[in-house]
Amino acid sequence: MKGEQRRRKEEKGKVSANAQVLQSEIVGSVKMNVHLTGMPELRLGLNDKILFENTGRTRSKAVELEDVKFHQCVRLSRFENDRTISFVPPDGEFELMSYRLNTQVKPLIWVESVIERHSHSRVEYLIKAKGQFKRRSTANDVEILIPVPADADTPRHRCTAGTATYAPEKNALSWKIKSFPGGKEYVLRAHFGLPSVQSEEGEGRPPISVKFEIPYFTTSGIQVRYLKIIEKSGYQALPWVRYITQNGDYQLRTH
Repeated sequence: MKGEQRRRKEEKGKVSANAQVLQSEIVGSVKMNVHLTGMPELRLGLNDKILFENTGRTRSKAVELEDVKFHQCVRLSRFENDRTISFVPPDGEFELMSYRLNTQVKPLIWVESVIERHSHSRVEYLIKAKGQFKRRSTANDVEILIPVPADADTPRHRCTAGTATYAPEKNALSWKIKSFPGGKEYVLRAHFGLPSVQSEEGEGRPPISVKFEIPYFTTSGIQVRYLKIIEKSGYQALPWVRYITQNGDYQLRTH
C-alpha cells in the first residue's frame, strides 16, 4: 500500500530586452497517486511559511497563496476552521490542490541575446544561457527557441553544449540541451543569410521562449511537512513526495 505525492510548479515570466523582469508568477499543484486499502483519512501538512489569502495574518517572509482550489474530496469545513487539509482520497491519480503565487522570482534559466544585422544581407545571433539555480540541481530537456526572420536562409551555427537545429516551419532556431546543471553558462552563435532587403523592427520581433524541467526542486519555499494516515488499526503505508519545477509561459524579448 503506497501513496505518491507530486508537487509540480510552473514558473511563468516575461523579461524585457533590457533584462528587466516584467511579470513573474508561480502556478503550482499537488498531485497524488494513491493505492490504499479501504477508505482511510489522510492529512497533509505544509510548512509554516504558508499563508492562505484572507487569513487576516501577516508574517515576514511568509508565502501567501492565491486562487487556491481543492479536489472535492477535501473537507472544506475543516480547512476553513483550522487550515488542516484533511481528505479521504479516491484511488489512483488526482490533483489534490492548485494555487498561484505572485512573487518576483529570477528566471531559473537566464537568456541574453545580441542580434546584429549587416547591411540587410545577413544577421548574426549571440545567445548566452545560464542556470540560475543551485549547482546540485539539474534542468532536463531544456529547449530555447530563438525566432529568426521568415526569409532567413543558409543557416550556420555552433554551440558549447547541446544541439541547435534550424526549424523553418517555426521561423526559429531550436537549441536543445538535454542536461543543464545549475550555475553553468552555455553559448550559441548563429549566422543566417537574408535575401530580401526588408527590415524587421525590434518591436515586432517575437520573444525567445524557454522550456525546461527541474526535478526535486522548489522555487516557492513551499514544502510538505507531513502526510499522515489517520487510522486506529495500525495502518501500514509508504508515503513519499516528489518535487518538480518546470517552465510555464516563459518569454524573453529581444532588441
